[in-house]
Amino acid sequence: MSSTQQAAEPADQVDQVDQAEPQSTGTGSLLLGIAGVATIGCPLLPEALPPLIRFFPLYLMLPLGICAIVWGLPDVWRSRRGGVPCPVRARVGVLLGAVAIAVPLVFLLFYVRIG
Repeated sequence: MSSTQQAAEPADQVDQVDQAEPQSTGTGSLLLGIAGVATIGCPLLPEALPPLIRFFPLYLMLPLGICAIVWGLPDVWRSRRGGVPCPVRARVGVLLGAVAIAVPLVFLLFYVRIG
């Protein structure tokens, strides 16, 4: 083999690696889903804490849940299209995001129904 062929082979391999889709593990979706579900318990914090700390995170519950779903679904779809196993973190993140969206909607429906 000449030195030109040896130098060309690694460049071809680098081009193939650049063309591959980025592999995401769904960690961002999982963290956003956990944060969205964790805000459910904020009103249960001790009353000695200021109301801003106890009740402000409730306003972040829906956006965190939506972001968890938006960040996790592409990983799930990419895995289905490629035939590889879906990252568990992405699935759990989407599930927790859906819970973070469903809980305030259920409370809103109960409030409207009772009130």
